[in-house]
Amino acid sequence: MKTAIKKLVSTTQKSFDLDFLIRLSGQHLILPFYHAVSDEDLIHLKHLYPVISTSRFEKDLDFLQQNYNAVSHNYLIDNKFSASLRSKRAFFLSFDDGLRQFYDVVAPILLRKGIPATFFVNTGFIDNKDMFYRLKISILIEKVLKTELTPGQLSYIVEYFRKYNLEYKQASDFLLITYNSKELADLIAPVLDIDFKDYLAKHQPYLSTEQIKKLVDQGFSLGAHSVSHPYFPALSLSEQIDETLSSIRFLTDNFNLKERLFSFPYTDFEVSKSFFDAIKNDVDITFGTANLKLDSVKSNLQRIPMEIKGSASAASIIKNEYLFFILKMFISKHVIIRK
Repeated sequence: MKTAIKKLVSTTQKSFDLDFLIRLSGQHLILPFYHAVSDEDLIHLKHLYPVISTSRFEKDLDFLQQNYNAVSHNYLIDNKFSASLRSKRAFFLSFDDGLRQFYDVVAPILLRKGIPATFFVNTGFIDNKDMFYRLKISILIEKVLKTELTPGQLSYIVEYFRKYNLEYKQASDFLLITYNSKELADLIAPVLDIDFKDYLAKHQPYLSTEQIKKLVDQGFSLGAHSVSHPYFPALSLSEQIDETLSSIRFLTDNFNLKERLFSFPYTDFEVSKSFFDAIKNDVDITFGTANLKLDSVKSNLQRIPMEIKGSASAASIIKNEYLFFILKMFISKHVIIRK
């Protein structure tokens, strides 16, 4: 069913112009988001998702500016409970994971084009104190692809995988490591002569405190993305609340912030209404990753991932999302209902 819908969308999107899709859906506001933009080969990201080039990013921004007005977090906070929120032709741009490319590459482009943006950081990774396990997986994959494993190394890897009820056959199998088995990456690293602390020191994948301060001074807004980037559906309610509020308090205390913004790591899938009720006095607005979709919690806004393999342009991604949204409207699946 899902595949059939995707085929239908891909074959019909050229038949409709953007203005028509916006009118039909009633969704004038979109929230595109990225992780990194770079023309360099980023080993810690390359096996996880496509890293958008600077030329592709500038084309995306041109499309967005030609068709929407850029708005900041203030517009969203001020209108989150208002019916007018979705009536203005606007886009809100954001970036997850607090990667250094936001400072080195993205910010200069946005400043030149006059586009506001919010960047979300994992407070446990600031100053490269630690690394998200998925980045570790990409580094492991790269090492295996570039070197021939000895029989001893292969044996160790196979055995470690077996302890977590996983099967290892090839480099891509490292992607089978999940949040619940993340320790596996640290166990395998020494087998492949990889030192993650050394990688952090040498490559500095995350933003530093000083870089964050400069970005805030330049007018970019800063939000929390949890402390350690956990998979929220795997956490208890109290753990979800702690990851959220601890990261927000760290940012407000250390960067003198007025706004309290939070974007969910991975996804906000199955996050309950009880969670939102518990944080409502401590968080101004939250963001999910469910594409173009509405939410029964009005202060939780869904964003559109822009790093999609094989997608040629922002225009294609956005048109697809409008078509999916319209199809979901017909079967009443366009709103996330929290219980």
